[in-house]
Amino acid sequence: MTALTLSTAAAPGLRADAIVIGVAKGAKGPVVAPGAEAVDKAYDGRLAGVLETLGASGAEGEVTKLPAPSGFKAPLVLAVGLGAVPEKDADYDTEALRKAAGAAARTLAGSKKAAFALP
Repeated sequence: MTALTLSTAAAPGLRADAIVIGVAKGAKGPVVAPGAEAVDKAYDGRLAGVLETLGASGAEGEVTKLPAPSGFKAPLVLAVGLGAVPEKDADYDTEALRKAAGAAARTLAGSKKAAFALP
């Protein structure tokens, strides 16, 4: 049986097999999406650069795995592509978010618990 739990806890303290974050496709490379601020901070604000080094672009449905930073209870960060960065004052496309969540769930099949920090 699948269970859904909502939490306001910060990503570093979440007990899960993975923390799922969003990454968008920006004009000059990947852009960390809202919801991943604590993860980006743990990478000293260089998460977008780390993702780019690993080949991530932020393209819709793209999945990139990286080890969680020191101090995180989850061992894995999973960055999922959300497509193009939305226009100023616009939200991320709900269909792109749904697809990103699905891509993450398929990638993490067999895991017991995942924490989603998508916009």
